[in-house]
Order: sequence, then C-alpha cells, then structure tokens
Amino acid sequence: MPHESTLSRWCARIIEACWLLALTLVPIYFNLFSARHFEPDKAMALRALVVIAATLGLIRGLENLRPITFDVGLWQRLRAIPLAVPTLVYTLVFLITTATSVVPATSFWGSYQRLQGTYTNLTYILLGLLMVVTIRSRAQIERIITISLIAGVTTAAYGVIQHLQLDPLPWKGDVITRVASTLGNSIFVAAYLIMLVPLALYRMVVAWSGARSAAPSPQPRNDWLRALAQGLIILSGMLLLLAVIKFGAAVRTVDFRYWWFFPAAVMSASALWWSITLGSERRLPLWPAFAMLALLMLFSSQFALTATTGIQVASNADDAPHAYDWAAWLLGSVVSGGVGLGLGRWLPVRSDPPSRLSLGITAVVSGGAALLMITTLVLSQSRGPFLGFGASMFLFCSLLLWAALRHARNQQQVRRAARLRTLLFAWVGAALLAATFLISFNLSDAPFFNQLRSVPYLGRMGQLLEIESGTGLVRRLIWLGDAHGGGAVGMVRADPWHALVGWGPESMFVAFNPFFPPSLANVEARGASPDRSHMAYLDELVTKGMIGLVSYLFLIISFIALALRLMQRSPSWPQQVFFIAMLSMVAAHLVEGGFGIPIVATLMLLWVALALTLVSGALEGHYSLQLAAPVADEPEAKRRNPTKGRSRPSVRAQRAKQSPALYAGLLLVALWFTWSSNLAPVYADMRYQAAQGVSEQAGSDINRLVVAMDDYLATIRSSPNEDFYYLGLARNLMTMAGVMYARGVPLGTADPQANMADLLHLDNDDALVGFIQRSTSLGMLSYAEAVLQRAYQLNPLNKDHAANLGRLNSYWYNLSNDPQRLQQALEWYDQVARLAPNDVTLINERAGAMIDLGRAYQESGEASQAELWYTQADELLIHSSELDPRYADTAMRQGDLAQLRGDRAAATSFYERGIELAPVMASQNVDRLAERLDHDPALLTRLHTAFLAAAERYAARLERNVDDATLRSQTARLYAVAGLLAAYAGASEAALAPYQQAVSLQPTSAEYSQNYTLILSDTQHYQEALAEANRMLIVLQGSGRSNEIANVEQLIKAINNVAR
Repeated sequence: MPHESTLSRWCARIIEACWLLALTLVPIYFNLFSARHFEPDKAMALRALVVIAATLGLIRGLENLRPITFDVGLWQRLRAIPLAVPTLVYTLVFLITTATSVVPATSFWGSYQRLQGTYTNLTYILLGLLMVVTIRSRAQIERIITISLIAGVTTAAYGVIQHLQLDPLPWKGDVITRVASTLGNSIFVAAYLIMLVPLALYRMVVAWSGARSAAPSPQPRNDWLRALAQGLIILSGMLLLLAVIKFGAAVRTVDFRYWWFFPAAVMSASALWWSITLGSERRLPLWPAFAMLALLMLFSSQFALTATTGIQVASNADDAPHAYDWAAWLLGSVVSGGVGLGLGRWLPVRSDPPSRLSLGITAVVSGGAALLMITTLVLSQSRGPFLGFGASMFLFCSLLLWAALRHARNQQQVRRAARLRTLLFAWVGAALLAATFLISFNLSDAPFFNQLRSVPYLGRMGQLLEIESGTGLVRRLIWLGDAHGGGAVGMVRADPWHALVGWGPESMFVAFNPFFPPSLANVEARGASPDRSHMAYLDELVTKGMIGLVSYLFLIISFIALALRLMQRSPSWPQQVFFIAMLSMVAAHLVEGGFGIPIVATLMLLWVALALTLVSGALEGHYSLQLAAPVADEPEAKRRNPTKGRSRPSVRAQRAKQSPALYAGLLLVALWFTWSSNLAPVYADMRYQAAQGVSEQAGSDINRLVVAMDDYLATIRSSPNEDFYYLGLARNLMTMAGVMYARGVPLGTADPQANMADLLHLDNDDALVGFIQRSTSLGMLSYAEAVLQRAYQLNPLNKDHAANLGRLNSYWYNLSNDPQRLQQALEWYDQVARLAPNDVTLINERAGAMIDLGRAYQESGEASQAELWYTQADELLIHSSELDPRYADTAMRQGDLAQLRGDRAAATSFYERGIELAPVMASQNVDRLAERLDHDPALLTRLHTAFLAAAERYAARLERNVDDATLRSQTARLYAVAGLLAAYAGASEAALAPYQQAVSLQPTSAEYSQNYTLILSDTQHYQEALAEANRMLIVLQGSGRSNEIANVEQLIKAINNVAR
C-alpha cells in the first residue's frame, strides 16, 4: 500500500466525518428560522459538507499523486469498474439536459421550492464517489450503518412524540393523525424510514446468526454495562436535540440569533454517536464530550447576554406546556452523556471477538430499532411508502431465505435445507395471499371491505385505486390532465425534442403551465403549478426526457445486477445479508418513487447504498476500484540517499514546496463557494422569513413596514438571483403606497427613474428614512414596478411575475384612475395568457381589467368603446366557465358585467350561480351585491333564497361534523347573510328564522345577536328582543367586551322606549 502522509490521513478522516455528519444532518436538521424549513435547507447542508469533503479529497489526491501507467486503455479500465459507466452516463445526461433546459439556471442551481437541481444531484453522486475512493475497511461501512440507524431512530422517535401530542412545536398542519417528524411531510418521513429498516434487519440477522456460534461471555456484567453506556450516549444525543427543539419553541427573539444552535447540536450529537462506533477494542474518546461542553458554554453565554438586553421572551408552562422545560431536558442530556461516557471509559478494553451475549444484545436492539421505525411508518399513514416497505420486506425475506437455502445446500445440511425450502415457499405463498387480499381490498365493494376501509391506518390501503377524490384525483390530473390540459404526459408528448431531452431538471414548475388541467384547481390551491408529477419515473421523462429515464434505469439495473452477483459470489454469510439489505433499500426507494417525490434524504441514501455495495465488493476482492496501477515506489534507501552530485530536486520535492499555497488556495475557494452557493441562500431565506413576519404584523404601521423593507432588501442582497424574494419586497412597497394614500399623502407622480439598484443602496437607517420621507404613493408604486420587472427578467417563464405586474397596474389604476395603467395591465395579462392559457384565475383577472377599462370608457361617455371591452371580457369569462364550470369567481364577474350592461335580472342569475358554487366567498360581498342590484326587493329575495339554501346544505354537513368549528362559523354566517338580505328586501318576518339559526350556532357573536334583536324589534316582538339583548349583555359582561356592552345597553334602552 502506498505511503500516506499525515495530511492525507487527516483529509481522509475529515472526509469521513463529513459523510457521517451528512447522514445525521440531512434527516434530522430543519430550520425554523427560514421560510422553507425543510428540503432546501437540508439540501444546502449536504451540499456544503460535500464541497468541503470534495476539496479535501482533491488535496488528498494531490498529496498522494504518483506517476501512473495504464496497462490497458482508460476506457477499458473504466468499464472494468462496476457502476462507473452507468454513473458517468447518468451524470452526462444531467449536464446535457441542463444545457437544453427551458430554464438553465434553475435547472442547475435548483428551484426555490425544492433545490433539487443538477448541482444537488451531482452532490449525491459526489458523496457516493467520495465514499468509494475513501473507504478502506469494513469498519467504516459498519460505522455508516450505525450512524444511519441512530439517525433513523431519532427521526422515528420524534414522529412518535408528535403522535402522542407531546411535540413542543406548534405546527400549522396536523402532525398527530399523520406524523411528519423532522422531514416536514408524512410521506417524506415514511419514504426515508423504509430505506433504513433493511439495515436494521441486516444488523439483527447478522448479530443473531453470529450469536449462535459465538463463545459465551466471560464477563456478562461488562457486556451489559457496555451496552448501557452506549445506550446512554445515544440517549444523550437524542435528549440534546429534543432540548434544542423545545428551546426553539419556548424562547423567542426579535431576530434569528439562535439559528446556529440546532445544527451545532446535531453535530455534537453526531460526535457522541460516532464515539460508540469505534468498537470495544478502543477506549471511548473524550473530545466529543468536550465539544458538547463547548457548545453548551457558547450557548449559555449568548443566552445570558441576550436575556439582559430584553429582546427575548421565554414562554411559561401555560403558553408552551411541552417546551418550557427545555433546560431540564438539556441537563438530562448532559447527565446521560456524562454517565455513559464515564461508564464506557471505566470498562476495560476488550480485544477478543464479540461474545454471544453482546451479539444477542445487538440483535435485540436492532430489532427494536426496526420496530420503532415501522411504528412511525404506520403512524404516517402514507400509502406509497407502505407499498415500498412491503416490496422491500418481500425481497429481503425472500432473498434471505434463498441465500440460507444455498448455504445449507453447500454445507450439505439436508434437513435444514428442506426446512428452509418449505419456509421459502410458505413465505412466497403468504406474500401472494397478501397481494391478492390487497387487490381485492381495492377492487371489491363487498360490505366487509367497505367497513375495513374505515379502519384507521389500515383503511387507506384500500384506497390505492381511488382516482376520483383526494390525492388520487390530484395525481391522475397531474399525470394525465383533463379535456383542456394534457398534464405531465402531455409535456412528454408535446414534441420529439422534449420527448428526447425533457424540459430540464427542476423545470416543471414553469413548463407545466401550458399543460395545466383546469380541473386540478378544484382539488389543489388555485393558481398553484405542480413542480413534481408525484411519480419519479414520469418526472425523469418530463425533466430529462427519454435519455434521462433510460440513463436512470441503466444505473439501477446495473446496480441490481451487481448486488445479485456479489450476493451469489460472496462466501461470507454476513456479506450476503449485507448485499440483500442494499437491494432491499433500493427496492423500497424504487417502489415508493412510483407514487411520490424523491427527497434529499432518500436520494442521499440511494447513492450511499450504491457506494457501499460497490466498495464491499472491492473489499472482498471481486474487482479493483483503481483506474490504473501506480508505478512502484522509489526504494526507501534511494529516497534517503540521492545520487551524489544531483543538483535538481525531485518532482515530489518540487510539489511539496508548492503544496501549502495550492492547498490553501483550494480551501479558500471551497469556503467561498460554500458560502455563496449554500450558506448565503440560507441566510437570505432567514431574512426573508423575518421580513414576512414583520410585514404580516405591520398592518398600517409604516415604521414596521420600513423594518420589513430593510429585511427584504437584505434578503435580495444575499441572494440577488432568486426571483421569488422580489415578490415580497414588491408587496411591501405596494402596502406602503396604500398606507400613504390612506393617510392623505398626495399621490404624486410616477418616477420614471425608479430602479432596483437604488433600492439596494438603501443599506442604513438614514437612507431608508430619507427614501420614505421623499416618496409618494405613485413613486412607491414605481419602485414596486421596478422590483417586479427585475423578477420577471430573472425568470420570464414564471407566470406569477407577469401576473403580478398586471395586478400592480390594476391597483395603480384604482389609486390614480389612469386608464393607461389598465392598458399596461392588459399587456402583461396578454403575456400571462401565452404562458398559462388554462389558468382560469388569471383569465378572470384579465377579464376584470377589461371590465374596468370598459367602465372607464362608459363613465367618460364612450359607450361604443366600453361595449367593445365588455364584449371581450364576456368572451373571456365564457371561455373561463368552459374550462372550469365550478369556479364561482367566474359567475360573480359575469354578474358584475351583466349589471354594468344594465341587465340586473341576468346579473342576479349569475350571482345565484356563484352563491351555489361558493356561498362563503359570496357572503363576503353581500353589501356590494345588494348595491349592484340597486336594492331591488324581488332580486334581493332571490339572493336571500340562494343563501338560505346554501345555509341549509351547510347545516346538513354540520350535523355529520358537529365538532367542526370552522363549518359551524360558516353555517352561521350564511344564515346571517340570508337574514340580512331578507331585511334589505323589506321582508323582516322572513329574516327572523335565519337570524335565529345564526344566533343559535354562534351564541357569543354580538353582531348576529344585535341584528336578530333589531329584526325582533322591527317585527314588534319586543319581549323576545329584550330577552335576546339581555342574554347577549350577560355574555359580554362575562368576557369584558366593554365597547360592545355599551352598544347593547343602548339597544335595550331604545327597545324599551319603542315598546312603551
């Protein structure tokens, strides 16, 4: 083996530390201080680690560089290395499709939502390559498995905590019914865990098999204590992470100064976990404990300093019942780690092979880890991962029994082989019965199966073929589209070029718009465009075309063939089980990918599995991973005693003189690249999150809006090429323009010189204050327009940028009454129509701008020009209703248009249709509707009837969901609106029953009670009116709502006066 320098050895150690840290950081770490929290932050953490590791790998390669000769051609040698050619082809396809992408920059760097571009995918490949060229022992592979399992157990445990309703974090979504753990999505956490279960089973099987032939423990007490010490160290890391999560929920600051604490805690926990992988033949190192203490000292110093400044708030037990005790859990982590480390160092070093007891403990613990991960998988209720898990377990058990059968036959153990053969047939038969049951469960309408579908956890497996509702309908529409949009399949079939090379990695978000099925908007958020098809293989076709799918399948099939070949050729039973586990890991990922989205954690594990399989085969001697054989080392004596009179130094000596500067330069470049491409975007997103928080709470407070503006500008300075961030700044500027207008600040004039560069120069408080003081409403809108135009320049295929410029110009018109702004709005909406022809929301907005322009012409006396615009708007709205007949906004706009044309009866018909489709939305504009109909009693009665019918439909739903507070509030609102319209129509008696229903549903609503009281008084039911008013007075007095109390008292006094 070639001699390695000290620097080379340290590089190898740090590289290994980087990939071990990646195995814990990626699944565990999430960033509550950023706007995206999960996937992009995980991707950037992995990318940063791999950049550092790759740079050190390059330095290590230069340090060990020796002259090489090729006994055969380079291509032939490359072909001799398994998976080398498939990986190279897969990499080249990524680069080619990035170059041909419709959005090359996004394809390379990744989208804002996912960050899964070519750079991130090259990171996965490079991570695997680093493992291949650095791993030199079986112990390193086992260390990777151990760390992966600990990370999986930590993730699974947090999922169980969520299900038990002990999660300290107040997540917006439901993480109790379907746990999401540290990956932020129930499908994601399940997809990650199913790839780790085979590793736990591998450990269990190998340990259990080894225990049968291992010697009894000479010192059982020491084995139990060693296991206890390791368990306490693992627990210490987990308690540390839970304490930090609790701290994040309990202690709030005005900024994100504690952002570093969680990733640092993961690093500290990883160091603790690493220490137990060194084996019993080495004493536990102390430096992980010192690192943890240093972390806690740094945190304590910052916490104490921040507490004295008064800018942080700590929650109490009432506000954060599962988080306020974070300090106790932190202390528990220190105690657990201290006891575990002390016990581990006290135990004697053991050089003999593991005993039967220690292997038995390992088997039981590994089985427990598998059980915990399976439990969290069940709690996720994710059907795609369930199928992946089932396929993985079928493959693992089938291959395991087959390998055991082969081993028994080779050992001529006839009886054992017969039992294994019977067991294998029984297992395959049971699997076939389970598959038959699953098919029947999904196809049969028998009463038994219908009842079974309502059983928690199990029932979802009977809805795999459900494509008419829920996520099944979403997937069908994304995959196949509808009558108006072709969906992902339409993208593939659009033209031969894109069928061959796809639209580009990470391009679906913008490329999907022309193929968007309008029906999808009825089951997903309106205006949203899917960035994934929820099927990995279809995504390959969409983003990288046929060459992408073929290269991916080439890689996967090559891996399967390699793993099967190694499993058959390996003489070692543990190695056979290892290759079976690797195959099962990949099988779980492949099956789950048919229904889901590959994420950072699962793609990382995929390449880890490929790398470990490849390295294991090389360690067993099945092939070599060297591209060429190095020239024989120069004899030691010759190196020490060079030829006399030699005046020129050796090449190695010359390189040694240049190395420090070269290595330093490489490290500086790596650090700069890590900051600019990975850390700066995270910082930018944290500033963006801070800006959003301030902006949402600002209301009309101009000072807080200025603070938000400063954060938005800092965000853009840190990540100037992320077009998404410009939208927040533009929204903030438009809000400030509206606040100025509301405060009576003169509109001013548009600023033709407004530009983005001037805003970025506002980098201090004085500059910001000066900008605000000299700005007017229209001047502020000019800068908002410049910001949105910059976003459009960065990503012209994003429909939202053109749409936002159309919205801004429409808003500008509302302030200035300048028809030119409507013309500009329509120009932008014309671009939107080309980008997203099937988006009915944007079609309606375009029609709305036409209606506003027609109204402007009508008010100026140009009736013919107004009718021209009204006709165009009508045609658009008719087209919109054809695309999506269920969109209520279309009917409401058609009603407005009919009213402007003077046909109030037709307008009422359209309004009735809108109320039928979306009564709650329509109820928000009831006064405007009454005004549009000129308070015509007959027409208002029709609206009253429509709202009353909707209220009764909602009331029927409420009877089936009596605990749904939102539905109760909506039902009360609809009854109240029905009563109000009856009152507007002069039918006070008809208003009584609806208002009575509204009050019975929302008895604490002062608005409903007062309106009901007034209707009772108007209909001369004075005693009932007084009874209702007095009831509400008691309610208000109990809640201390003083302003409303005064109103009710005045109302009682007025009723008494009338009743006399």
